[in-house]
Amino acid sequence: MVSSRPPMARRFTSTEEKELRPLLESGTPIPISEVRRILGLEELPHAHLLAEDTWLLGGRVLRWLSGEMRGGRDGGDYDLFCGSVAAFERTARRMLESGYKPCKGRAYANLWQWLVGTALGRDAHARCISDENRATPGQELPRLRRFADGSEMYVLQFHSPEGHVLQLVHLPSLFREGVPLHNQVAFTDLSICQFTLDDRHLHAGPHSWVDFLDRRVRVVEMARPHRTALRLVKYGLRGFRPYVSTVGTVYGAWFAEALGRRQSAR
Repeated sequence: MVSSRPPMARRFTSTEEKELRPLLESGTPIPISEVRRILGLEELPHAHLLAEDTWLLGGRVLRWLSGEMRGGRDGGDYDLFCGSVAAFERTARRMLESGYKPCKGRAYANLWQWLVGTALGRDAHARCISDENRATPGQELPRLRRFADGSEMYVLQFHSPEGHVLQLVHLPSLFREGVPLHNQVAFTDLSICQFTLDDRHLHAGPHSWVDFLDRRVRVVEMARPHRTALRLVKYGLRGFRPYVSTVGTVYGAWFAEALGRRQSAR
């Protein structure tokens, strides 16, 4: 019987921590080769797509560092962020030309639709493997979304030859030419999700390593309190305890947000 409990992040050995600490105290990005050597990690899937202007951000990097991808466990998406439209188009074309297929999955409009679809055994990605839905590079680029607040996002979703789901994203408002990478990735909501890989280095937020080694988590940015609140629960189940101040901040903001919506609906 397979357990539905999320895999727990492993604890570092004293030897691993002893080798890591000097690198972390330097405050500079760490060569990926050193991280892999110290922690005994395999190369992260799809690392060949990364570049100086194309990065892997968020929970996927955390899962890799935590050892949660060992033994064939590889659930979840890969979130690739590009620093420009040119990088976005270059990476997308490279993916299409090397066997990645555009995702044609239908997104569920709400939680109820997702529950019903899951109960009925529906595959949201069933259309993705259809020959008639395969696209050539020229047909897929670029895909731009505009939001009510005037912001824009270029986004494409792919399935890799191994069956992984990858999101390719460019956010013009966040990723601007000449802005340092560590400023651009500061929009992530939780400290342990600020780990970022380019083609050579592992970057981290100001609290990422401390919280990661101590198996803690704190909020650093919160655009959507309800989403961050649910993510705190998810990471708590994986062994990362939130700070008391973070719990108060996140759930207090979530309550205020819900109260505001209720009052505006009257």
